[in-house]
Amino acid sequence: MKKLFVIFFIMACASVVKSECTWDWWFKNGDKDIKGCALGIASANDTVTGAQVSVCANKAKNVKSGAQVAIGYSEVDTLRNGVQASFITKARKASLQFGLVCFNEGGFLPVFVFFNFDKTMFGGN
Repeated sequence: MKKLFVIFFIMACASVVKSECTWDWWFKNGDKDIKGCALGIASANDTVTGAQVSVCANKAKNVKSGAQVAIGYSEVDTLRNGVQASFITKARKASLQFGLVCFNEGGFLPVFVFFNFDKTMFGGN
């Protein structure tokens, strides 16, 4: 079991080394496209393919695949093939959201508590 854990840890480290990682103190990378991970206290990016993880808040125009995670607030225009998790989540169209209050214009309800998902996620119109 230890060997599997060590192999998994090495593979995870290798994938992070090959990807692009940025650090954002307070919404300074607003026009940058990220393929990898964006970390920070408050992170803002244009397009994210990977993870956007922050302590306070996240903002992105488009998350193509991956996750957007913050303790406080997450906002995205379009989130495809990924998850958004925060205390408060807001999206024009998001595939899956978790939070205390989830705002999703394209969701099964525009506002719902604890989770929300896109109407078309399970084959609907």
